[in-house]
Amino acid sequence: MYEEVISYYFDHKFGNFVFSFGHPMKPLRINMVHELVKSYGLNRYMNIKKGSNVSNDELKNFHEDEYLNTLNFKNDFKKSVNIKNYFPINNGDDCPIFSGIAQFVQLYSKASYSGAIELSKEKTDIVVNWSGGFHHAKNNESSGFCYVNDIIISILELLKTFKKILYIDIDAHHGDGVEEAFILSKRVLCLSFHNFQKLFFPETGCQNNGGSIGGKCYSFNFPLKPGLNDQSFKNIFKPILIEILHRFQPNVVVFQTGADSLSKDPLGKFNLSIKGHGHCVDFLKKTRLPLLILGGGGYKLSNVSRCWANETSLILNKELSNKIPYNIYWQRYRGFFRLNFKVSKKLNKNSKKSLKILRDNIIINVRKIRLNT
Repeated sequence: MYEEVISYYFDHKFGNFVFSFGHPMKPLRINMVHELVKSYGLNRYMNIKKGSNVSNDELKNFHEDEYLNTLNFKNDFKKSVNIKNYFPINNGDDCPIFSGIAQFVQLYSKASYSGAIELSKEKTDIVVNWSGGFHHAKNNESSGFCYVNDIIISILELLKTFKKILYIDIDAHHGDGVEEAFILSKRVLCLSFHNFQKLFFPETGCQNNGGSIGGKCYSFNFPLKPGLNDQSFKNIFKPILIEILHRFQPNVVVFQTGADSLSKDPLGKFNLSIKGHGHCVDFLKKTRLPLLILGGGGYKLSNVSRCWANETSLILNKELSNKIPYNIYWQRYRGFFRLNFKVSKKLNKNSKKSLKILRDNIIINVRKIRLNT
């Protein structure tokens, strides 16, 4: 029986960074995930790596040179010329300039990029980088807690080897940065499931966004309303993916598995359980395609660590006890030392009829993709 090779990227330094006081994005969550993974003993079944540094030339495959220069300052704001052009005032709270920002960006970018190289060279079957998944960053500006778009940089590397790439995004927020980057391409198919409503960032990703010119019918958005539950999500995710896998026939899958789609997330609006969220990883693993699995949003730290530790176990085909083992972040789970938590009683505003209409429309458009193109 063939035993899959799993590469898991982690650097303990990642959890040392602080965006700003009270900021919802807390890098410490990645260290919490890793400690939970270790306490369950899952680290014994993976190749744990840090990755090699990403050069500016590699980052410039997508990001503008002048923008990257603003990320490389060394605590000397006077040398950061026209910094407001890249970190606008109305964006400041989301993307603050904090101590060590260049190192922070390097840590999550090099992990995703190194994983992409491994997949391209067929040295591994599945790559996991929970610190990655910064899907909002644009080529010349930061956006939505994201500074450098590690997803795009990784996909560009994968395109050197693989003919067709499927990008899936289940973050509560639309994967706008990635979609914009490949809007004209038919080699990268983008599929995003996200909350879509007025004043919910980034307010993009309506169902009519379907790619443009050469990339027409290679971009799909499933705009959702608050309260999405496990059964509703399963009913739309699986049929759409089955059709895409048949028609598009990707060579590799890049999966952004944002945990802000979980119930009780302070920023997300959905109501998924740990098992409902993990269904996606479980489904993709069974395709036996090469996978680059990345993190993303997620702002209730204890639930993010539960979610991604559980999905690490699904990748490894290891069953976990529902009782959380003792680890150095034990007190973070105080009040409920269990892997699976109860979802809230939030009303699901997505009707079966509306979900079916949207799902069927996407499937109809997927079928417009020519086989073997």
